[in-house]
Amino acid sequence: MVERGSIYDRKTGHFIYEQYQTTPLVKEALRELFHDKFDLLGTDKILTRIKNNEIQIEWIDVTKFSKLAEPLLDHTTKYYSSPANVDKAILDEVKKRLLKTKHRLICARCGKWQLAIVTGEFEKRPKKLICKYCKGRQITATYYSDYDLVKIIQKNHKSKKLSLEENHKFKRAWKVASLIETFGNNAITVLSGYGVGADTAARILRNMVDEEYMYKQIYEAERQYVMTRGFWDD
Repeated sequence: MVERGSIYDRKTGHFIYEQYQTTPLVKEALRELFHDKFDLLGTDKILTRIKNNEIQIEWIDVTKFSKLAEPLLDHTTKYYSSPANVDKAILDEVKKRLLKTKHRLICARCGKWQLAIVTGEFEKRPKKLICKYCKGRQITATYYSDYDLVKIIQKNHKSKKLSLEENHKFKRAWKVASLIETFGNNAITVLSGYGVGADTAARILRNMVDEEYMYKQIYEAERQYVMTRGFWDD
């Protein structure tokens, strides 16, 4: 039915499954998956140990995909064109959207100072933002509706213990603050990209040649995020 090495997207795969889901062909394919490919019992044991706090989950930021993910992503990316030849009209639309993105600026030291702002307004602010409460220069940014980060920063400022997830968010906030302090308006622009986190933003900013190249890299990062989030966004 489908030759080894064939390229097909999720829509095509779903169509094939819908057409043959009641046939012995699909039943045999599923049997092979569950029997030969998936370790369901082992997975259940791992999930149970995580639930019982016998295994701790640690967040690790990486700059490249794992060997396990690479073949999956290589298969997926065959459907998309390179951003090197992105039409100028598309980049103009990307820029317009990014400049309208709302952010919440927060002092990463004390968490008392915060400001809601859109990307396009940031360049009008003073070059060096300073918290009026603690005089800190470490100003981080998060999405507009994120009210939790303020609480996490204030909790840390009071020397209260953070949970693993809170600690991950706190460290990420400091990474973002470092980018803003170093790259200013460009950092906010890059972080406006859909799915663009601190590490991806750092890579784009470090390799920035000019504004057009920066927007192409943001576009590519957004494209990669949309393509790959289905593997891990549950």
